[in-house]
Amino acid sequence: MDDTYNRPHRTAALLDRHLTRHDLRSPLWRRPHRGVRTWAGVPLDAAQRVREAAALLPPHGAVGGWAAALLHGAAGVDGEDAQGCPLPVPLCVGHGHALRRRPGIRLSASHLPPHEVQQRAGVRVTTPARTAFDVLRWAGSVREATAAADLLLRHELLPRADVLGLASERRRWEGAAQVRRALELSREGVLSPGETRLRLLWTLDAGLPEPLVNQRIEDRRGRLLGVADLLDPGSGLVAEYDGAHHRELGQHGRDNVREELFEAHGLVVVRAVSTDLGPDRARAVARLQAGHRRALALPPGGRGWVAGGAWRP
Repeated sequence: MDDTYNRPHRTAALLDRHLTRHDLRSPLWRRPHRGVRTWAGVPLDAAQRVREAAALLPPHGAVGGWAAALLHGAAGVDGEDAQGCPLPVPLCVGHGHALRRRPGIRLSASHLPPHEVQQRAGVRVTTPARTAFDVLRWAGSVREATAAADLLLRHELLPRADVLGLASERRRWEGAAQVRRALELSREGVLSPGETRLRLLWTLDAGLPEPLVNQRIEDRRGRLLGVADLLDPGSGLVAEYDGAHHRELGQHGRDNVREELFEAHGLVVVRAVSTDLGPDRARAVARLQAGHRRALALPPGGRGWVAGGAWRP
């Protein structure tokens, strides 16, 4: 396909290619931003939103934050908030830029040195370290920053030493302290933001021992019973986070079988959903603490399971 039709363009550049303003006002073209046109047949997903916003960049600017993480390959990034609404695309433009505020764009005037910019898929983006630093400091809370850190770790986009160096070097920047705390709380092997939020509820709110994450659990003969989202090996407490896909009939059935196997071998299982991490947090904390007490009260001889090591998809 001609390059004219598969990526966004500045309107002026299209006019230079002998298209007319009448052509660009036809239904065949979209105007995602003032001064930008996109061929209407191109699917509008998160990556396309990023490309359309990037068409506005000044020569020294770069796409940053979640949008840069997406172009770096973080497949779990969808460009939406917890309510499913599209997030604005962050554009790092430094001081002295001429861009105006507009819907769907977040402008950052923070200093952006040239060595913190790379090219990905034909778009100028911040480097992985700068991307992670900005994602964590722009998150709405320490817990959400930790969830983001876990996701970036999963995609090998969180160079800890480099990000910590930025947080120390730019400690006066807004959110730098949050970056340091999120790095402390982040863990390898987490598969979803819901798992992170449940893990923080377990440790920070319920005060339970640090759990193992996505742990294979086997019987004493080495046969796999299942993979636990969170496991306290000292007591035998398991916590499972049920995201939206767990409501599907087939997945729900598999969840039930796994839970029955766990409990038949001496584990105590506590399940949680999204409301347990928000409005019902106090009740969820009480359920975790009660589950921990039940697990500790089980007779030692009834333990028929073994932690078989971390699981990776």
